[in-house]
Amino acid sequence: MLRDLYIRDFVLVSETEIRFNDGLTALTGETGAGKSIIFDALGLAIGKRAESGFIRSGAEQAEISATFEQLTPEILDWIEDQALERDNTDELILRRVIRSDGRSRAYINGSPTTNQSLQELSALLIDIQGQHAFQRLLRRDEQLRLLDHYADNSRLLKQMGQQYQQWDQLIQQQQQLLQSENERQDRLTLIEFQLQEFESLALDEEEFPQLEAEQRQLSNGEQLLELSHQAHQLLDGEENEFSAIQQLYRSIAQLEILEPLDATIRPIREHLAEATLQTAESANEILQRADQYSLDPQRLEWLNQHLSTLSDLARKHRCPPETLFSRQQQLQQQRDQLLNSSQALEQLQQQIDNASEQCHQLAEKLHLRRNQAITQLQQEVTQEIRQLGMEQGTLQIILNPLQDQRFRFNGRDEVEFEIQTNPGSPFAPLSKIASGGELSRVSLAIQLTSTHRGQTPTLIFDEVDSGIGGGVAERIGQKLRQLGQTTQILCVTHLPQVASQGHHHFKTEKHQDSLEQETVTRITDLNTEDRISEIARMLGGLEITQQTLAHAREMVSRPTTSL
Repeated sequence: MLRDLYIRDFVLVSETEIRFNDGLTALTGETGAGKSIIFDALGLAIGKRAESGFIRSGAEQAEISATFEQLTPEILDWIEDQALERDNTDELILRRVIRSDGRSRAYINGSPTTNQSLQELSALLIDIQGQHAFQRLLRRDEQLRLLDHYADNSRLLKQMGQQYQQWDQLIQQQQQLLQSENERQDRLTLIEFQLQEFESLALDEEEFPQLEAEQRQLSNGEQLLELSHQAHQLLDGEENEFSAIQQLYRSIAQLEILEPLDATIRPIREHLAEATLQTAESANEILQRADQYSLDPQRLEWLNQHLSTLSDLARKHRCPPETLFSRQQQLQQQRDQLLNSSQALEQLQQQIDNASEQCHQLAEKLHLRRNQAITQLQQEVTQEIRQLGMEQGTLQIILNPLQDQRFRFNGRDEVEFEIQTNPGSPFAPLSKIASGGELSRVSLAIQLTSTHRGQTPTLIFDEVDSGIGGGVAERIGQKLRQLGQTTQILCVTHLPQVASQGHHHFKTEKHQDSLEQETVTRITDLNTEDRISEIARMLGGLEITQQTLAHAREMVSRPTTSL
């Protein structure tokens, strides 16, 4: 359930923190005072689209944080599946930050997340029904969703969706393989020709860099021989009495004469002797390396032609020359796939048949559960709408399978909610109902009925009682209060009959800040006397009389005495 909602710099709210409780909480206020701001902010916290217009004028960013407690097993399973951190306490914190440039960041328990993840989680946490929810009820997909919600089909629907996704992916693979035979043969012919070019070159994975190094060495053979010979002569040239090694030997001889006179000369002499040995070894290595250099014009010409051929082939395939071997392997794999396409299609068709069979089995299970739920849902909704002022109203739910044994991600059924407003008159789809008031009552009746079966901890009704008044409004308030005994209910309402039924009551009002010279929305948790005053205001009249206050006091006290 929702425990705390923190709002900062959102629309007209500067900063506020609201603590919610169990039961039915009514939210009221003058028209335009911002009653729906709370739910707009909460909607952002659970992943709805963010806009820079939500940010309070003059602020750089808006921040909303929602804390939930008493988490259901489904919520805990979702958190575990996502590998999210969770304190030992039974608490979940959703946080959203919206910046002035329109960008936003979302967090679950302090860990960055995506709006999609927020939306998945929010479906388990909270259900928001707006004042135009009855318009969604006209859509068949929404009617099917409500039926599934009532039948508690969430787990089966998840399995169906996953199996359908697997089947759909297999179908897409099949379509990719089912190219025309001419196209397949043309592609195979081209690949065979390309592979002949590769195979004629007998490529090796490390060939290109090795050939480049050899070509570079042969191209500079004369310079390598000359420079290495000069280096050797400087170090140990037989014709050069001033070679480095000769000079080192002379220095050592001089130090040997000095050593008896100064013992500290010995380490220096030994270092020179070691350097002389290393220099001699280096001179010998240079000479050996020079012997390996060769001048082979024919080999050099072949290398130039071969490297040019490899470079041309690389340009043709739009790849670096050093990756030609990898490109050849890719072509071989493509050729093998084309050659084995018939076998692959047979195997893929078998996989499709298996996935299709699984989908049909799950769809049949969903169909049976829906059929079982329809009778009771019809009876309960019919009972509700009759208590909401449609004394002769009757709901009928038609469930039809899709044609040609087809199925979708949610099964194989189509549903149609039909209503009979008077005995003897024909049933008609909800879209044919002329009265918006009747449609809103049907919608509210279905919502009230389905919530008894759902496991969503928090339900929000945003002015769903619009267009209703009198005794029907009082009946709605009573039902919401009764529902609040087992589920947390938050209800924005303009009806005193509904607000008076609340276990708790918040009021929103606009306030002129004299210091900041701006209008802000203030949200107040009302005590008993303040509730009476607010109910009296909602009852109407330019002046609140003692009689109005007495009526309001009676309305507020009546639910308490009836429990």
